[in-house]
Formats: sequence, structure tokens, C-alpha cells
Amino acid sequence: MKIIHVVRQFHPSVGGLEDYVENLALEQLAAGHQASVLTLNSDFQTGEILPEHAQVRGIAVTRVPWKLSQRYSVCQLDVAALNAADIVHVHAIDFFVDYLSGLKRLGMLKSKLVVSTHGGFFHTAKNQKLKQLFFRTVTRMTLAKADAVLSCSSNDQALFSTISSKARLINNGIRLRKFGPRVTAEQAGDMVYLGRFSSNKRMTWLIEAYAQLPSPIGQLKIIGRSKTGDVAQMRALVEKLGCADRVQLLIDIDDTEIVRQLSAARFNVSASDYEGFGLGVVELMSYGLTPMLSSEPASFHDFVKDSQSGELFEYSFASFNRAYDSLVTGWSPQAAQRVLDYAEQFSWVAVAREISAVYESVLGVRAEAREGATL
Repeated sequence: MKIIHVVRQFHPSVGGLEDYVENLALEQLAAGHQASVLTLNSDFQTGEILPEHAQVRGIAVTRVPWKLSQRYSVCQLDVAALNAADIVHVHAIDFFVDYLSGLKRLGMLKSKLVVSTHGGFFHTAKNQKLKQLFFRTVTRMTLAKADAVLSCSSNDQALFSTISSKARLINNGIRLRKFGPRVTAEQAGDMVYLGRFSSNKRMTWLIEAYAQLPSPIGQLKIIGRSKTGDVAQMRALVEKLGCADRVQLLIDIDDTEIVRQLSAARFNVSASDYEGFGLGVVELMSYGLTPMLSSEPASFHDFVKDSQSGELFEYSFASFNRAYDSLVTGWSPQAAQRVLDYAEQFSWVAVAREISAVYESVLGVRAEAREGATL
């Protein structure tokens, strides 16, 4: 099978969506398919203009120039190159979906069009009424021309099934222990946040909530990349609250140090108010870290309920405190093992197999890799 993944951002940009596409493409290459990536030619996190062509861990990447905004990046694609593929797989609901659906409607795109939802465009509360109107009209019409719609979480499935009868749930895959094997270490009661620092993650609220705990048994370790959010704001808040003894910012550390920090911790935390899935939480669960999560994202309820481990909290310091006390009291090696076992079901081998079955279904037969132009 020849597959082209179309995504707004890819390596060297970092994040859950970028990881998803990279890992899916790697599994497809390992299975003998041709998998490449088509993306924009700049890194939104740094502003850097990137080369037109690259190889990322054996994945051929083509980058195209764009205009307008980072949220709705308008560009022109090589339709002939797209038509050389069996499957064009678009990730996230943005300009690419609308554009490629329009080409299908006009009969110009001949390849099968598969769309993965990745939370849609509801990650922030900004312009919610306008987003809902766009979703119920333009996105509904757009997805009508897709051959398959893959919901990346139960939350997405509940949302997208209201506008598309083709929506089906295939949960996100994760690279288990992506930073390296867990090392032997004495476990403290540390709690880890790992991921982006975007507004929906509510990092300042998390720092304030942890700072007011009466007697935490360990530190809050915040791990991430400086280019993914306002690190200076977080540092200033830690200094203002005088909580440097209990909140540690670990920015731009390497994988070896990340593994060391995870191996010495017991818990993982997220105060995010919106997630398409919550990839980073499950990645930390694959290191045996019991989750303490905001009650807002539907997928977070699933993580706690289905793993039979962890706690949920609402956006009040009292609720956060109660959840923390319950988490610490209820921790055991058995709870950590349940978390590890739960994370195993999201291995990329299993998820890629499910997606391959969807490809074969929309093609009607088991597709063979075709000769043709490559991006």
C-alpha cells in the first residue's frame, strides 16, 4: 500500500500529533508499506523555515509553503502526487481536510481519503460559538466526502458521530516507554507532568494547586520543551509563590534524564481542560505512573476507570487536595502494575493493524504497494 500522511506540523516540531503520525508511519514502513508525510514548511514553535525535503527515521517528508494563520494554514498541494497513493490520510480537522474534500468533490482527488480527528478544533474556549457553527456546517459537509473517519478517543467518537455516520473509534497508539526502558531507582512520591505548555494544559493552575497542598510527599516535576509555551511565566509564578522546594521545572532535558526522573516517581498529573485523547498521560502510565487528572476530558475518565487506578479532580484547590490525598493513600505496587498493564493495549503494533484494516476496507481489496511518483 502507498500511504501519504498529511499533517499541519511534523518533525522537528514536537507534540502528540507529530508523535502519532511518526509512529504510525514507522509501523507501516515496518509492515512493508510505503508511507510518507506531507506537511507545512515551517516550525510553528520556533518560526524556522524548513527544507522542502527531508528523511525522518526513514520517513520521506515533503514540506510546502503556506499562508494565512497557523490554525488554518492555506496552501496548494500537488494533486498528481497525491493521486499516486492508495490512501491519503489527513490528521486533524483543518484546512487540509476541507481542501482535500473539495478536490474529492470535484473529482480531482482519486485516492481514498481517510481522516483522523485528533480532538477537532475545540482545544480552547476561544470562539466556541463560531467553531460549533463551522463544525455543524462546513465540517459536516467536508467529512461527507471522506472514505473513513477515525475518532482518536471516546470523546471524539461521541462528537464526530453526530455529523458523520462513517466515524469509528480507534484509540490513539503510544510508543510504550518512548524515552527508554525504566531504570532501577528508589521511588519517591514525586508527581510528573510531561508535555506541551499550551493554554489548554492549565499549567499555572496546576502549579498553584500543587503549591497549596498542605504536605506533599514529593515534588511536582514539570518536564517539557521551552518552545511549546511560556516557560518564563511558569518560572515567575514558582518564584512568586515561593514553591521552588516543591515545584521543579525540567526544561529541554534529554531522554536519559527524563527516564531517570520517571523511574524515581510514582504519579503523573494533568490539569488539561480539553484533550482529543491525552497521549502524554498514557505514555507516562507505560512507566507505571498512577494518574491524577482533571475531570474535564472524557478520555481522562476512561483512563482512571479502565485502569482501576488513579484519581480525578475538579478545578478547585479543595478537590485537588482531596484527590491528592486519596492518590497517595491508595498507591501500591499493585496499582502501578495495573497502570502498566492498561497502557499495553495502546501499543502501536495493535493500533496500526486496526488502521490498516480500515484502509483495506475502503479500498475494497487488500491493496498492494503501487509503483508511482513519490513525494
